[in-house]
Amino acid sequence: MDIARSYKPEKILLWRKVSKHPEAHRIIEFFPHAQIEVIDQQRFVHTPDKTMAQALISGKKTLMIGATQSFVGNFDGGLGNNVRCCPYFKLVPISNGCPYYCTYCYPAFIYRKYAPYIKININYQTMFTRIRKTMQNTNGRCHFNLGEMLDSLALDHITNLSTMLIPFFADFQKSYLMLLTKSSNISNLLNIKANNQTVVSWSLNSPDIIDLHEKGTANLAKRINAAQKCQQHGYRIRYRIDPRCIYPEWKKGYAEMINLALTNTTTLYRFGLYDIINFDIEV
Repeated sequence: MDIARSYKPEKILLWRKVSKHPEAHRIIEFFPHAQIEVIDQQRFVHTPDKTMAQALISGKKTLMIGATQSFVGNFDGGLGNNVRCCPYFKLVPISNGCPYYCTYCYPAFIYRKYAPYIKININYQTMFTRIRKTMQNTNGRCHFNLGEMLDSLALDHITNLSTMLIPFFADFQKSYLMLLTKSSNISNLLNIKANNQTVVSWSLNSPDIIDLHEKGTANLAKRINAAQKCQQHGYRIRYRIDPRCIYPEWKKGYAEMINLALTNTTTLYRFGLYDIINFDIEV
């Protein structure tokens, strides 16, 4: 079951410097029962009395509203001496994860102990300035991945980031926005005009792995149904199978997944160096 739209933090940490910002108050109105704590520092010293599991759970129930200057990060494609991936830019208006409970999530176990909260950075004009500057300093095409450090759509009904970013990228023919998700939270996407500069990407896995290791996410049928609706609306869509897990009956599980994907969306297969890391089916 997709728990994204039912997400309700128990506590909201409000950075004092944005406490009077209209966007901060708009977000707070979503959660009238949350405890509001105004803070002077956006960085916390970790609490050694909490285990990693406790920090993970409490962090997903805590929302920070703040700001950042580091909206765009660069990934050069290097994954070791012998493996390279396509380079891209990491776009991070939200950081430290999402409401989902994927057991293999590396950001959760890297950040939860030291940054036990989901953070929304609301200084969006700075974000757009950073994106434009990156575009100007990049020769040729550049790709911005909103799903590297978070689920792109899980909180989109709260942030409305897609309604800002998708129209923005429509004006740049050599720049692309990638929305990577395990969610079925696509209402904003269907209420705005699609364009060729935005690719909506679903992380897929076999039904057994989703049930066991991707708690709270949309099930396989809902993800593919959401992809079908977005494709019909005019978006380019992409499927990413990652991680691939070997378990009893894995061939049957993955065959079911691929069959469901291919019979519900129009796809083009792409294989290359990138697929050493991820198997991609892209439109």
